[in-house]
Amino acid sequence: MRKFAATAVAAVLLGAVQTVPAHAAPAPPTEVQVSWADAATSLMRVSWTDAGASNKVRIEYQDGTVPTGWLATSDNDFNHDWAVQWGKTARVAVVSTDATGDSAAAYSPWFDTNIPGAPTVTAAVPQADGSLRLTWTNPPAPKDSTPGDPLDLPVGKVGEVVVKVWSRPADKTEQFSQPVGTTTAVVPPRPRPLTSRVIATNEWGGSSPDAVDYTDMKFALKAGPAYGVFGKPMTISGIAGALLCDNPGNCGKGRLFGGAGIPITMQTRASAAKPWEYAGRYTSFDLSGFEARPVAVGGREYRFYAPAWKGYSTVTAMAISGSKYIPTLADFAVAGFNVRTAQVGQMVKLTVDVKPGGTVKGALQRWDGKSWRSVLTVPVVKGKATMSIRAAGRGTTTQYRVAVPGMTYYGLPIQTTGSRAFTLTVR
Repeated sequence: MRKFAATAVAAVLLGAVQTVPAHAAPAPPTEVQVSWADAATSLMRVSWTDAGASNKVRIEYQDGTVPTGWLATSDNDFNHDWAVQWGKTARVAVVSTDATGDSAAAYSPWFDTNIPGAPTVTAAVPQADGSLRLTWTNPPAPKDSTPGDPLDLPVGKVGEVVVKVWSRPADKTEQFSQPVGTTTAVVPPRPRPLTSRVIATNEWGGSSPDAVDYTDMKFALKAGPAYGVFGKPMTISGIAGALLCDNPGNCGKGRLFGGAGIPITMQTRASAAKPWEYAGRYTSFDLSGFEARPVAVGGREYRFYAPAWKGYSTVTAMAISGSKYIPTLADFAVAGFNVRTAQVGQMVKLTVDVKPGGTVKGALQRWDGKSWRSVLTVPVVKGKATMSIRAAGRGTTTQYRVAVPGMTYYGLPIQTTGSRAFTLTVR
């Protein structure tokens, strides 16, 4: 009996030993490493060692956030462009997976995702050849929270500063890499308007302040007067502004922007053989433009000059408007008889006062219905003349005027000028 009992107990124990055990989860990967497959495009390489299992990979941050789900891969040499959050400390987690589930996670070393601060552009100066010199200050390097991490690149391995330029008329973008520590660079001449940015870069990307727009200054002048009258102001108006364009298709039709006001200088000269001279300073505003009121002192050419200008985020090259020649007529202060009606044979007094006060042979002219015909010489001395004339032609009313020939005033021409018409009725 005892033997039987012992045998039965042994059978029970044997049955317990032969129970099929549950399958264990796969072993976790080992030797998880991160490196750059291509730092220029932020393509990261993740590699690990395992027994050939399928895997899942994700990036995690030290603050506990997980920005993406797991990415499945069957290759333990995995390249990916992670959309990282800047300024974080991160690592890559890898698990092996099979039908029984996921292994425990294995991790890469911690690495930072810091990018440099934005440079501060301190000057943007157009050059004579159409290029643009930019000057900036570089911010301090970001604090490295994981010094020596596997994704840190040696200084100079990637460009620390890039000047990025978009020429809108050409619709072309270019980048000009600058050596580490550079604080000034020249943007080569390109079709304007163009937009420039100074970008501080490292292996994680770059940051830039507001763009600098470099464009042309343009003048839109109104027709202006056909002529000036000696000693009196005349109005020349227009607008000067930076040429703006929203897209490559309308750069030639963009509106002019003057912001808080663009300083302009009026220049004059007597002829193409003479140098341009300063004649006044004005300001052109965005909406109202400018209005110059020079005094006519003789026929001259007029034009306007705008120096290189800087607005809030816009710079322009210097510009010169087209020129316009405006002749000057003499100014008759007085020209006429002392009466409007006279008896036939009566002596009437003709008085002339004209500026500039030249000494010339003027003429009394009458209108014959088709043209002015000279009837009497009027000696003008220093701009003045007085003479008596006998009224003739009973029952007539005649239009007269006084004309003076062309003259000069300090070398500037005064055109042949006729006064306003005046009448004399003879009874």
